[in-house]
Amino acid sequence: MIDDHLGLEILKEIARIASSTLDLDETLEKIIRVIQNKMRIDASAIYLADDPGNLLHLRASSGLPVEASGHVKLELGKGVTGWVAEHKRTLALPEAMQDPRFVHFPEIQEERFVSMLSVPILFDDACIGVINVHTLDRRDFSAVETAIVETIANQVAGALRNALLFHNSQRLLKEQSILYDISLAVQTTLKLEHGLWVILSGITMGEAGGFNRAMLFLVNEKTQSLDGEMGIGPDSPEDASRIWAEWGKKNIDLLNWIMIEADRDEFKHSKFNRFVCSLSFPLGGERNILTETALQKQPFVVTDPRQHHLVSQEFIETLGIEAFATVPLVAHETTLGVILVDNRYNRRPITQEQLRLLTRFTTHASWVIENTRLFSKLLDTNQELLSTKEQLIEKEKLAALGEVSAEVAHEIKNPLVSIGGFARRLEDKLKIISAQHAEIADLKKAVEYSNIIHNEVDRLEQLLKNILLYSQAGTLQRGDTNINEIIEDVISIFKSGFYGRNINLNYHPGDRLPPIQLDRQKIRQVFINLFYNAMDCMSEGGEFSIETRAHPQDGPPEHVTVRINDTGGGIPEEAFQNIFNPFFTTKSSGTGLGLSICRKIIEGHGGTIHIVNNIGTGITIYIHLPLQKPADYYKN
Repeated sequence: MIDDHLGLEILKEIARIASSTLDLDETLEKIIRVIQNKMRIDASAIYLADDPGNLLHLRASSGLPVEASGHVKLELGKGVTGWVAEHKRTLALPEAMQDPRFVHFPEIQEERFVSMLSVPILFDDACIGVINVHTLDRRDFSAVETAIVETIANQVAGALRNALLFHNSQRLLKEQSILYDISLAVQTTLKLEHGLWVILSGITMGEAGGFNRAMLFLVNEKTQSLDGEMGIGPDSPEDASRIWAEWGKKNIDLLNWIMIEADRDEFKHSKFNRFVCSLSFPLGGERNILTETALQKQPFVVTDPRQHHLVSQEFIETLGIEAFATVPLVAHETTLGVILVDNRYNRRPITQEQLRLLTRFTTHASWVIENTRLFSKLLDTNQELLSTKEQLIEKEKLAALGEVSAEVAHEIKNPLVSIGGFARRLEDKLKIISAQHAEIADLKKAVEYSNIIHNEVDRLEQLLKNILLYSQAGTLQRGDTNINEIIEDVISIFKSGFYGRNINLNYHPGDRLPPIQLDRQKIRQVFINLFYNAMDCMSEGGEFSIETRAHPQDGPPEHVTVRINDTGGGIPEEAFQNIFNPFFTTKSSGTGLGLSICRKIIEGHGGTIHIVNNIGTGITIYIHLPLQKPADYYKN
């Protein structure tokens, strides 16, 4: 029995302990030892309720199995302890096992004890825990003993609240520090992969999230599915032990590890990452926990996957999971993806604190994804603006060129025709006179000079023709055209020239090509220009091939493709970038308008021209012409 003096001594000691430290576990352990020693009992235990108040967790004990502490969870209302918590009433039981409320819990081994005193820990009329004392011999707990334990419970309630407040403030400080470090690390890059790696590393590394594994799935808007994007975690139990051992030896915080020591690309080579990246779950298919998380935009904690209606056996076996949690990635009310975490290797339960921190991490991950996508769109928009700017500049050039061409046409066309006509007549006359008076040497020189004048005038006339062809706008004269017929016509023009330069011509026309709406003369001009270029670059012979195909594998659908290939050695890289620019040429003579004219005509038909430069070998030209009639790009 305990007298009043001893009772006051016990309460003074408990009060001193409760006010001496804010460390909750230390406080509870000291109180347990005082109760056991001063009250001469055989075992004692303190249970604390979780946040929802549905479970009681064994937080401190003496006289009970050591391994029980931290792992025992009792349901509210179940057993003597659960009944006391639910009804907020003290129970003193001389014969505990004879009480109908007694339930045998093997892990606690309470059946070894005969008597039991169970007292609720109350705060603001809510039960936040229970204190139990046990004796091996039968004991009728006196009113004084009961009052002492109830008073201790009241003091524990105050100490518990203070410790919990301190613990919560420390937790919040720690969370804010971790989130701040992660934010700094994320700001070091605009690359989506690196930003996501930082987030998942924070979820799985040590003091941050502390989860064994993290799997990231992103919404694929095109396929309407959740596709595996990244997996961070060990490949095996042995790998997990090695990683945790190495991390335990490091005296470095998370931010410095991410910024300095971590290998950002190491995860790419892991089997786990490759496995996660191979997964895909249709959003519109059979419901599962991942798709439900994305669609409902809410987290799930699954403690027993085999009993959960959204988790199939195949899902469990595929992902190799037991207890796990899923959290959606949401930005602007739009689901971007889902993160799944588990503790496969150490099998620790997922706590509410971890889930709360995980939710905050996913907020960062959501904005990393959203900001990266916005930045990518910004780059694409900027590229489009640059392309539009180049097109506007080219159009301005064309407009200026058109004005110049009109002036040139008016100023030199008529005089040039006159000069050319008289030059030809003069050349003919001089040839006749030179034949009649062969002894006069100067006449031969005059014939030579007049020939030069004739050729130069022809060249000027061709230059004027090319400039007018390039700059003048006009409606295409379309009609059903067989592309093979145009090519065969051009081949007949160049056949002798190719033969004279020892160029082997290979022509492979496609069978049953559909007719195309083309301006026959303009398309003919395209092939004439391309054939001229090929002949010039193969002055010492070579191979020239031309092939036509419908619905090609290397071209867009509903198009006819013309493939032209030569062995002229290709174009120097520094010149290749400018081949379509007006007036750019690598030849000693020429206008530099040939390829520009070709592209203008092809694009006017709604087609494309693409050149592959094989330096040292030759070039390959792909011309894609649409089968359906496109808009007339020559129209104003």
